[in-house]
Amino acid sequence: MSDKVTKPQFMAWLTAFAGWTFDYYEISLMTFLVVPIAAEFHLSPGQTAFLLSMQLLGIAVGGVIFGYLGDRIGRRRVLMITIALFGIFTLARAFTPGYYTLLAFGVIAAIGLGGEFGVGQSLVSEVMPTGKRGWWGAALYSGAGIGLAGSALVGGYLLPVVGWRWVFAISCFPIALAIIARFAVPESDKWARHTDGSKQGRVAKTDWALVRSPKFLKPLLLCLFACAISFFGFYGVAAFLPTYLIKVQGFSFSKAAWFTVVVGMSISIGSITCGWLADRLGRRLTWSLMASFATVGSVLLGLVFTARITSAWSLVPVFVMYFGTSGAAAFGIVFSEQFPTRVRSLGVGTALQIGRGLSFFPPLIAAAIYPVYGYSPLVFGAAVLFGILAVVGLAFKEGRGRSIDDIEADFAPTPPRTTAITEESRHV
Repeated sequence: MSDKVTKPQFMAWLTAFAGWTFDYYEISLMTFLVVPIAAEFHLSPGQTAFLLSMQLLGIAVGGVIFGYLGDRIGRRRVLMITIALFGIFTLARAFTPGYYTLLAFGVIAAIGLGGEFGVGQSLVSEVMPTGKRGWWGAALYSGAGIGLAGSALVGGYLLPVVGWRWVFAISCFPIALAIIARFAVPESDKWARHTDGSKQGRVAKTDWALVRSPKFLKPLLLCLFACAISFFGFYGVAAFLPTYLIKVQGFSFSKAAWFTVVVGMSISIGSITCGWLADRLGRRLTWSLMASFATVGSVLLGLVFTARITSAWSLVPVFVMYFGTSGAAAFGIVFSEQFPTRVRSLGVGTALQIGRGLSFFPPLIAAAIYPVYGYSPLVFGAAVLFGILAVVGLAFKEGRGRSIDDIEADFAPTPPRTTAITEESRHV
């Protein structure tokens, strides 16, 4: 089979990539927006942290719901629905009258965000050529870096000029992606093989026996554990970083934004590197190498945060740490290769987004720790988690060089054992 990527395959990747870009754009942008929002609505640090945490919880809910629907009604349709849901409720937040309305709209938008990645990653894994699946799968995550950098520029330069309501209004344009998904993105033919009905109304049956079996539950729990470790470390550091830099280190919005720009650049570069290595060294070794970079970078960054930041050299450990955290680009590739097509979206979406949903806790922990003990304990804690993640990566099945159909064969029902009846046994 040729490794050349066709236009429909590229459009599937591009739409999933754009959805993932706006995912991280939204999450990171909120860390800037909560500063003026808290001032306007007179929010306590606890209420601010709850706003961020509930957003992460909504992502977990969306991952499960839309992961299931992605296996039932198709990757393309669910991709379109999730992107539209996020865009509509992002716009709605521009008109919110108070804290609780903002909280509710944010959760609904987050449910849309949570559903996008598992479905998009499953679609990309199923339509891309085997030899390039690692590259294109990891390249999806580079959108996280672009989203982070974009949010920093909007939060650092546009937000002080137009205010947080206009920022929400401007950020609703992912709605256009839903239209593109409707007309330009192909459905996965591998998913279509498991469906009944007409081409327009296909619905796949959920294999609940498989979902309840160890073949599904063991990789699901392993994926979930890896996600929880990674995102606890990531959000434990990132959730209040702009607030810490502005309020404690005395940075301006624009100066704090450049920290996030560097974070975004490092994640984009790291994701591309991760994809290149994954198709050459294998998924597991690449995963462990990237997590090791994150560990080293976290230790260095923790040392930087023990003192007043006065030099641009402090950005070097930021780059190293977040270059390493982009090893999460391997999550989508590795997770997709642990599940068969008929439950792939459910497995990938549930593991990834519940893992992120458990990140409900890091902002609350960070809000309690950094005002008293500073930011360094949070970063050193992340270093420990990334070190564990480097070891966990070796526990997964290696998928480099295997086609989706080969992976599917691992989940084929085991034929019943039969006892041959010989001529002699008939006379016994």
